[in-house]
Amino acid sequence: MLAARKYKRKYLACTTWALLCFSAVSQAVPAAEKLTTAAKKVEYFAVVGDQTILMSEFESAYQAGLRKRFYHGKVPQEQLQAFRKEVSQTLIDRALLVQEAKRVGVRPDAAAVKAQLAQYEARYSQQQHWRQNKDVILPGLTAALEEESLLQRFEERVRKVALPNDVAVREYYKKHPELFTTPEQIRLSLILLKVDPASTSDVWQAAREEAGILLKRLRGGADFAAMARIHSADASASAGGDMGYLHKGMLAGPAQQVIDQLQIGAVSEPVSLLTGIALFRLEERRQAKLNKFDDVAERARQLLVRELSDHAWQQAVKRLRDTTKVTINSAAL
Repeated sequence: MLAARKYKRKYLACTTWALLCFSAVSQAVPAAEKLTTAAKKVEYFAVVGDQTILMSEFESAYQAGLRKRFYHGKVPQEQLQAFRKEVSQTLIDRALLVQEAKRVGVRPDAAAVKAQLAQYEARYSQQQHWRQNKDVILPGLTAALEEESLLQRFEERVRKVALPNDVAVREYYKKHPELFTTPEQIRLSLILLKVDPASTSDVWQAAREEAGILLKRLRGGADFAAMARIHSADASASAGGDMGYLHKGMLAGPAQQVIDQLQIGAVSEPVSLLTGIALFRLEERRQAKLNKFDDVAERARQLLVRELSDHAWQQAVKRLRDTTKVTINSAAL
């Protein structure tokens, strides 16, 4: 189940290619959106094995990627150049993988592709442009979806590794103790004097002074839980300020720094948070603990399988890069 969800997440990104095929026709956008000067001068972007990638394909992928990643404004030229190279490698790898998938006899899932096409039909059937141009759109859209399915099936095939034996799993556990260690936990109680972040400095100062008064009372023997129920605006007030157990690092930086210095039972100085002024009391500290192998053996096996699967995939891509002739048009980049 984990593997299935992983593949699904990975290949959601691939639907961009199918959407490009659809949008290029349905929105009547000129080829490759706005082609660069270089794109207008050359017809092809690269030759990968026996496949030619057109410049229009590269520009379509590049423009789609730009809209997705750099939607917030002008992008520095060096970032654009680096992104062009990233898109270049993605296109080349995709071509390599498609060729290899076909070579080893992988075929797309016809039923899944048919279902996806039905979804497009249901989504766009009421749009006039879809109805008028469906015969033109469908061949390219179908090809894109088939290619996506082909790649997904190929990756599943490459990533399918044998389950490691118990000896290998135990060795993995020994080499990666940090993956099986329960981090330090602390149990805290809190009194929060809530302040609107937009409040004036005078309001914040008044909250700090009130916290100082409460601190003196607490250090004089007042009951923390009782005072939390009266004064705290945090959700934990009804439980006497008890926040339960927290992993180290779950709190904001300033709070964590103060708590790291506290002894069990001690109350902190007032701490400024985004939501107000806080007083913390450290109730308990549980040290980090390495879990026993028998308790985490199944998780260790899953993590090792994932690592072996990733390695198999990375090696497959590397082999294709190393053994396939790739020629990139120098004018493209």
